Amino acid sequence: MNQHAAQQMFGQAEKLFKDARVPEQVQAMAQEGVAKSRELYVKGAAAAQESAKLMTEVAETAWSSTKVLNDKIVQNLTANTAALFDAAQAMAKAGSLPEVAKLQGEYLQQMVATSSAQAKEFYDLSTRATQHMVETVQAAAGKSMKTGF
Repeated sequence: MNQHAAQQMFGQAEKLFKDARVPEQVQAMAQEGVAKSRELYVKGAAAAQESAKLMTEVAETAWSSTKVLNDKIVQNLTANTAALFDAAQAMAKAGSLPEVAKLQGEYLQQMVATSSAQAKEFYDLSTRATQHMVETVQAAAGKSMKTGF
């Protein structure tokens, strides 16, 4: 269809419906539909923004907990390695085999006690981190339920 024919058809339709009116009831329904759609959109957009905030909060909590646990692992590894080198240096300076055996035994006792304390501390940190994460997720879920989405 060319442009001229389309203009003619539009002109004829315009003449035909020139005096046609949209019934007030139809106008009212259309306006109400637009208003409700806008309201729903605004609520949905607000809920999406809140959801993004909550997801960020949960992710930050997870990252923070992971960082604390990783820092503790590095701290323990550093302390254990330093203790190993200190023990090795003391054994290297020992003047007799009985003294080396004594130092080695002391080092092993120290490492068993240290490892036990470190494991307990790491377990406690892990438990607190998990509890904090669960609380954060529960709080986020509760906030999410309040927004209705």
